[in-house]
Amino acid sequence: MPRGHALIVDDSSTARIMLARLLERARITTKSVASAEEAFDRLQHEHFDIIFLDHLLPGMNGFQALDKLKSQAETRDIPVFMYTSQNAERYLTEAKTRGAAGVIGKQVDRDQLQNILEAILAGQASTAEYTQEPEDSLPQNDIERSHTRRFTGRLSTLEIAFEESYDDLRQLKQSLAKMEVLHQERLDSNQRRMKWLWATTLIGFTALAIVLSVQVTGLTGVIEGIKDELQVMQELLGSMVELIDQ
Repeated sequence: MPRGHALIVDDSSTARIMLARLLERARITTKSVASAEEAFDRLQHEHFDIIFLDHLLPGMNGFQALDKLKSQAETRDIPVFMYTSQNAERYLTEAKTRGAAGVIGKQVDRDQLQNILEAILAGQASTAEYTQEPEDSLPQNDIERSHTRRFTGRLSTLEIAFEESYDDLRQLKQSLAKMEVLHQERLDSNQRRMKWLWATTLIGFTALAIVLSVQVTGLTGVIEGIKDELQVMQELLGSMVELIDQ
């Protein structure tokens, strides 16, 4: 049973697929759109428990969309995470100032994302803030942990990309198998049609040969009859000539 419903706003189909796969593993259903304008159209007809918002979008950018989300009574209480590769300190501060619950990178740490979702779904959105801090501002130990999280996120991304490629390959195999079946069916149909055409042609030629044979036989008889009549007329003429001479 789904535990929540998320809206992913990103113009990259790959980024949408990656995040959607991670959320689905946490039993969060998702809907994805490629622009902020599409997102607001969707929000008019559907409720979402959390929104993941890319910064660089066609048309309205991420911060403009965030401002509009926080200015509307219907959407101001929905936790919004900026889902972006930007992690400069000024960007992180501005995102929180504008009302974002946090900023997550495109290389998502699955465990931390799980913790965020758990807190939000438990009604503790205010304590679920998660931001990938710039490394320059972190102590050495935190930098190492940041590197570990980033590496883990990349592994998760690669794993999902592999699964996606495997699914694409499986679908391609299924499509090829269907195409092969259709090709074989068409080949069989063409063979049956050719056999029928050949049989029809053979029957036609046979019938034509029979008709011609009958016609030739009849014509031969007519010619023979004419010859006989000419012979009789020749004999009659000969007899008349003899009578005249006498």
